[in-house]
Amino acid sequence: MAFHFNITRDDLLRAISAQQNITGKKGTMAILSNVLMEVHPDAITFTGTDLEIGLRQIVPAEVFEEGVLTLPAKKLFEIARESASEVISFQEQENNWVEISAGSSLYRLAGMPGDEFPSFPEYDEEVMVEIDAAIIGELVDKTIFSIAQDKENMYSLTAALLQKFEDGEQRSLKMVSSDGHRLTIMNREVDGRIDNLRLNPVTLVPRRGIQEIRRFCEERDTVHLGIEPKQAVLKSDDSLLIIRLMEGEFPDYQRIIDSVPRDNIITINRLRFLEGLKRINLFTEDLFHAIRIDIEDNRLVLTSQNADFGSARDEFEVSYSGQPLSLGFNCRYFIDALQVMEGDAVEASINSNESPCLLTSEEDEGFLSIIMPMKL
Repeated sequence: MAFHFNITRDDLLRAISAQQNITGKKGTMAILSNVLMEVHPDAITFTGTDLEIGLRQIVPAEVFEEGVLTLPAKKLFEIARESASEVISFQEQENNWVEISAGSSLYRLAGMPGDEFPSFPEYDEEVMVEIDAAIIGELVDKTIFSIAQDKENMYSLTAALLQKFEDGEQRSLKMVSSDGHRLTIMNREVDGRIDNLRLNPVTLVPRRGIQEIRRFCEERDTVHLGIEPKQAVLKSDDSLLIIRLMEGEFPDYQRIIDSVPRDNIITINRLRFLEGLKRINLFTEDLFHAIRIDIEDNRLVLTSQNADFGSARDEFEVSYSGQPLSLGFNCRYFIDALQVMEGDAVEASINSNESPCLLTSEEDEGFLSIIMPMKL
């Protein structure tokens, strides 16, 4: 049956913008760059997938004729973005062509049959629990920057580890990420609704899945979360996100944390440290962003050198009473961690010139970052 419906530009743009992140990936199947449109009596169901991540959304519409077809997501997004009309009309023609009218503009867009589109994964409604979207968002924001890129040798580091803990009356969700050069942990207390959430022995959510989870939680107060043996599921009133989980083991991060002594602490003003690092980073080499940190008598000195442009230096006061230290680090790693922290003062635990740095703050409860040193 050939569909015919009107949809508001804002509703179409919101739906297709979300689908773009999934269908935009180049795949082996041409139809994966399309979005499946199932036209029902008073709404459109948009579905996109790259076989690793699937997103389904229900969007209200004025429907004249029902039907099913797939259309190129990128081209739909461009039409919606550039349109000046508040309402966009879709009418299916012969041979999977669709006529789209938006104000004075008229488009003809080639589609593909809906029966060629991959089936959407089934999921278990019984394992889902309601959780504040802000909690999921914070776990992601505080850890996503240190998930390894896809070229990392250790495959499991290209995912974030999700864990659940119960200690008496206290319950928490923890997200852990590492790229082999740094480790980031965010632990967040949650309420009793989480009791029914079942996690796998090792629950690894791939980097792209983590990005989609963050987008899914935006502008939502609560979401329903479910973890199954091979997939993670997030659901709201009008949307459903399913992410294929990764298999593998995650490094023993607790052993790494325990190996960092906490008896040689430098207390630093977070914003002053961050500003200094950003200035010093202007003169680092692009690949490793190497900087030198010298600490002695309540003074911290940052220096960097660039073979093509010159050098930079920044100095400011800290609180430190230990032995002088001279250290090499990747400047970007400190910037990434400090930018997601919120406390006025951070505590850096560094035991020697060759030991890792552990960053914490009393005002950033549950957050911890470990940064490995570099040889200069």
